[in-house]
Amino acid sequence: MKADNMAIKKNGYSYYVSDEQVREFQKLSVEERFRWLEEAQEFLFKTLPPEQWEIMQKFRRGEI
Repeated sequence: MKADNMAIKKNGYSYYVSDEQVREFQKLSVEERFRWLEEAQEFLFKTLPPEQWEIMQKFRRGEI
């Protein structure tokens, strides 16, 4: 699916992932995938002020 074919959501967010990016991610073991996700979340949690973290969570849930 191309990025320009994606419907624009009014709430939350979406983004385009290329077939190559999917293939590279599929090469990771389940443990490596979870580690990657945990590290990304930990980085965001440590670097964002609490107010911005809460806004990000509301945005992710599609509340804003």
